[in-house]
Amino acid sequence: MAEKWYPMINSETCVDCNTCADFCHKSVFDKSKSGAEKVVYPVGCVDTCHGCGDLCPVGAITYFGDNTGWIPKALR
Repeated sequence: MAEKWYPMINSETCVDCNTCADFCHKSVFDKSKSGAEKVVYPVGCVDTCHGCGDLCPVGAITYFGDNTGWIPKALR
């Protein structure tokens, strides 16, 4: 698990589709909150995983600690 790596959701871009929360098996997201998904367990994120960000249809997810040059699939 990561302490210096976790997803950040742009609440202005997020369309509240729950794709990230449905994908993540580490309970990093809480989709029961109204509005955009919330990151509630950041240390549960798998270091260097871009899974939720790759699936986000609007590219609303970036990662704290990311220095890989990764770009969301929706923005490529």
